[in-house]
Amino acid sequence: MNRYATILRILALCLLNTNFTAVYAQAPSDSSDPFKATPTTPAVIQSNDFVGTDGSIEKLTERSLPSLVTITHSGRDGKVRGTGTGFIISADGLIATNLHVIGDGRPIQVELHDGSSYDVVAVHAWDRRADIAIIKINSKKKLQPLRMGDSDSIKQGQSIVAFGNPRGLQFSVVNGVISAIRKLEDDFTIEGGVPDFPMIQVAIPIEMGNSGGPIIDLEGKVLGIVTIKSLVTPNLGFATPVNILQSMIEKPNPVPMKSWLTIGKLDPNQWRPILGGDWKQHAGVITIDAYGSGFGGRTLCLSELPVPKTPYDVAVKVKLDDEGGAAGLAFASDGDEVHYGFYPSNGQLRLTRFEGPDIYSWKILKQVDSDAYHPGAWNHLRARISADKISCYVNGQLVIEVNDDRLRQGKVGLCRFRKPVAHFKSFLLGADLEEKPISKKLMQQLSQQINAYSKQGGDPRKTIAALATHVLPSKKLLSEKAAELETRALELRRLSQMIHASDIQQRILKILKQEEPQINLLELGLLIAKLEHRELDVEGYLLEFKRLAAAAQQTLSEEFSEREKVERLGKFLFQESGFHGSRGEYYHRSNSFLNEVLDDREGIPITLSVIYIELARMLDIPHVYGIPLPGHFVVGYRPKPSELQMFDTFEAGKAISQAEAADLVRGTTGQALDPRSLVPSSNRSIALRMLNNLINVEINGDDPTKALPYLDLLLAIEPKRAPERFERSRIRFQADNRDGAIADLQWMVDNKPAGVNIDMIRQLLERVQ
Repeated sequence: MNRYATILRILALCLLNTNFTAVYAQAPSDSSDPFKATPTTPAVIQSNDFVGTDGSIEKLTERSLPSLVTITHSGRDGKVRGTGTGFIISADGLIATNLHVIGDGRPIQVELHDGSSYDVVAVHAWDRRADIAIIKINSKKKLQPLRMGDSDSIKQGQSIVAFGNPRGLQFSVVNGVISAIRKLEDDFTIEGGVPDFPMIQVAIPIEMGNSGGPIIDLEGKVLGIVTIKSLVTPNLGFATPVNILQSMIEKPNPVPMKSWLTIGKLDPNQWRPILGGDWKQHAGVITIDAYGSGFGGRTLCLSELPVPKTPYDVAVKVKLDDEGGAAGLAFASDGDEVHYGFYPSNGQLRLTRFEGPDIYSWKILKQVDSDAYHPGAWNHLRARISADKISCYVNGQLVIEVNDDRLRQGKVGLCRFRKPVAHFKSFLLGADLEEKPISKKLMQQLSQQINAYSKQGGDPRKTIAALATHVLPSKKLLSEKAAELETRALELRRLSQMIHASDIQQRILKILKQEEPQINLLELGLLIAKLEHRELDVEGYLLEFKRLAAAAQQTLSEEFSEREKVERLGKFLFQESGFHGSRGEYYHRSNSFLNEVLDDREGIPITLSVIYIELARMLDIPHVYGIPLPGHFVVGYRPKPSELQMFDTFEAGKAISQAEAADLVRGTTGQALDPRSLVPSSNRSIALRMLNNLINVEINGDDPTKALPYLDLLLAIEPKRAPERFERSRIRFQADNRDGAIADLQWMVDNKPAGVNIDMIRQLLERVQ
């Protein structure tokens, strides 16, 4: 250990006069958790345990109830799908609640304590990770808001009161205590998922309908918002600290209701849902999470694509949240209740002919077990419809084949039965969708490479070079080999990840070889994110971005000047579509992944700027580019050399002058603004800056080795970047990759980059060797 520590200390001293500094701060340590309580479950304290003789709880309840509201959101059929709680935070109609209470893209209604009802006119702000939303109503009267407290001043054991609508019982009150403030472990058994920030643990019973309600102290100040409950005990719940809500009030991301209702909507030119349900689309994935109106909860979503003549194939990837459900392909549909269905059901594969509304008109043609089906994972379903035969495949393996020609005309699409949530992606329709088999010769060659590596290990670069020309079969073979050789599974998955990273590198390098105007910056950013999110559907996100651009186009009048179009684009993004700068988690890696920025509409200056720039490019709005201010990326618009207007995307697209930009740089870096920073940033430079952000996030995180894929990609783009190469050598050494560390140090000795003390590098190289 002493030798290891000595080498690390030398590594830290080797670079002189370099500019590789961490942009992101250190991740919070354990000391940021004010309390170290264990996850115990105190009994709920009854009101007479801490209420004085003046009846303070009764008076507190009397004062608070007029500020509470019941929130409902409706489904496609207009019926109420969910009920929760909210509370008034401004006299002019702003109301706080949970995001999951209001749903995505659905009409929202609010009922006040006096029984009056209002439709929500806007979603004033929302934060998906914090699960908080602020909604707006146009009240006919002045409303009574609750006062905001300070969640940073909470004390363990502090008495609290919580309000809500448990199980539909409007405006109920319960009292208890604050048990702790803690960041929950990933395996903690709760409903709603584990947040990645400290939550307020409360010893009160949490029921359905309590979500979105306030917890307040005995002075009537809001300390948090009830968000999730324990699945182990009814008297344990968690609330989001109110200071997160405060940041949303200060920096809203408003969306008018007419725009909110379009979020997650299926494109009617591509899909037509029937038999009810609540079909949504998000970044190329279609999700259904509600019962259909058909028998057994049946619902269909039919494609508007023209169906080829037989024989033809229809295929999709499907994943069930619960194997007790059933979801898959529908074909030969009459547009109502007659169709075939091929789908997994209770872990089996089933082919059914539906000829009416109920089980008396349904016939299961065949049902089988198959090892080819993987419960809980994405499974590829394909049905081949011939003139008199139907062949069904799962993950490339034939599982069902029947002679049946009763139904042949009609649409194809998706079907879902029963309650569990189902997800679909990569829907295809064509004359022949069969995955072409790999030749035996090629399969043998790939297997030999993999077997040799799995037995001998060593330098993986030769193996990567041999496999990288056949990425998909190589990844498949590597995964199979990993399952077969469990003792070497970790190493094989690592090699598979390296193949994946190598493929991403080659795709990005190919894009960067294009002329600057032809480079798709959005695609570059999505490919960078795909290093982490291996299943990311780049084409799906590009298609969704086109839909966003089409919506933006509708807001641009032909009479607008070029400058007016640029400004209107900012209004569309930040005032109407909800994009906003990250409020409480600036250093979270999600802010640097373009897919998550598009999903959550939350990011940091550079990722929000990329969306602004790419929308302008897609809409043929010229003279819009990125400006690489030190520490704070902004968007620039320069129609003439003498005219420059900058927009701060982190501050809702606010227009800033050069003097304000100088103040921004000085406040961020302590340095004066260099006029050279105002020149347009190339797409290549923007990609490198996004990579540097991710590198610094990971280096300052719990596991610096997670920075390696981004360092590898950056150095593949810019091999002569000495600071990053040195950083990679240090992390490689920490990861026990001594050969890799030596290779980087040897490169520095051989190439003698400026600003590096080569004598110290030589000494370090000798020690490592």
